[in-house]
Amino acid sequence: MKRPVIAIISTGGTIARQSTDPRDTVDYAEIGASIGGRDLLAALPAPVRARFEVYDIPFSSCDSVKMTPARWLQLARCINDTITTRPDLDGVVITHGTSSLEEAACFLDLVLDVPCPVVVVGAQRPASAISADGPANLYAALEVASCPGAAGRGVLVVANNEIHAAQEVTKASTYQLETFRSPDFGPLGMIEANRVFFGRATGYRRHVGWPGEEDVRDDGMPRVDIAYSHAGADGVGIRAFVAAGARGLISAGMLPGMCTPAENVALDEAVARGVVVVQGSSGYCGGVVRRHELRQRGILASGHMRPRQARILLILALMTGKNVDAIQALYDMP
Repeated sequence: MKRPVIAIISTGGTIARQSTDPRDTVDYAEIGASIGGRDLLAALPAPVRARFEVYDIPFSSCDSVKMTPARWLQLARCINDTITTRPDLDGVVITHGTSSLEEAACFLDLVLDVPCPVVVVGAQRPASAISADGPANLYAALEVASCPGAAGRGVLVVANNEIHAAQEVTKASTYQLETFRSPDFGPLGMIEANRVFFGRATGYRRHVGWPGEEDVRDDGMPRVDIAYSHAGADGVGIRAFVAAGARGLISAGMLPGMCTPAENVALDEAVARGVVVVQGSSGYCGGVVRRHELRQRGILASGHMRPRQARILLILALMTGKNVDAIQALYDMP
């Protein structure tokens, strides 16, 4: 029986960190050491490793707080090139730090259009920790990446034996293993008894496509910032972002997507200067609709995208030259 051929592209993060103290689940990021994709695979029992033919591709070894949209674009090209040059691949697994994993997965889902499954996976505990979750998560990711039913569902996030859609998932807990959740629609499926089950369809995926530039650096990408609303906010932060050159702003408003009067004045000033403003919500779940007031003010609504993912979409939409109506249509997708 042919073994599934899977490419593992490692980018660092907790799953690829180890400490000298097996009790350390906090300080390893600063004082620990990095390990590679082969080391991650070696942590799996031999019978498990024997089930897959793995193609190891080191990409980076940094913590995910150091990842940037430009690096994710390089990662997307690496994935695309890998699939193009290896037509025998059944799937791709990306190991990534969990702090920005939901942004990375969203970015990849918005630009990639590939025939085989792409799965992003991380860990809450370093490889050296007691009951490290990295090996189990990696095994589950390999199972999903090799599952024919996972193809065509967009980029997937696998953690704690659950399968999530890249544009729906968020990290909900700082240290607990059950951290990745899809608050509005729930997980797509699960891994149970060494089998992959899908319980629902992904729905209509937002897809922006590749930016026009061949070699994009962070300083060449449009600046898009997130302004977090709170009682008494005076709009100073919004004006500072605009002064710094923001081409887009995501307003993480109070639920259900509301700002203080002073913030609204600053947002209207931004719109008048040509900045694309998207009203979102700082809440855990629920969408923001483009109600009459927002339409009158020329402000878009983020729909069911959380602020960090709404920012990723806006960066790519601006890079690909989409107008405000086309951008709103993307946010309106379920």
